[in-house]
Amino acid sequence: PELVMPENQRIFPDPHDPDHIAKVIDELGGVDIAFGGIGINGHLAFNESQDELTPEEFAALHTRVLAISRETRTANAIGDLNGAIDAMTIGMAEILGAKKIRLGVFRDWHRSVVRQAAYGEVSAHFPATLIQRHPDAMIIVNANAAKQPF
Repeated sequence: PELVMPENQRIFPDPHDPDHIAKVIDELGGVDIAFGGIGINGHLAFNESQDELTPEEFAALHTRVLAISRETRTANAIGDLNGAIDAMTIGMAEILGAKKIRLGVFRDWHRSVVRQAAYGEVSAHFPATLIQRHPDAMIIVNANAAKQPF
């Protein structure tokens, strides 16, 4: 317990005050490192594709409440979140504003996600591609996600 950060340093997005996260980040002078993963459709922190936006418009999205896609609901139902339907997400602006980004992937289906994130066209269709433009982003892949198809 003595190694856990104090409760006053644990900050979560609040659906009643979505701007709170950006205010705290601004007050603290920015984010040193953002940790996360990549969703089945390339989303980062539930920032799912919005094809009608340019990559620049998508990158500027802030913390908000949004409905999540059928693919994400399915993955959540068999994974970590027991089928969450709506989500509060930290925005792409906050993620991409971090000095460093570290994304971990470890599932079989991450094989194609990693290739798309690293080498696909940068777009709002596959949000993880936006990290290609970040000066210090890294995808950390375990042996399972790195395995090549036969």
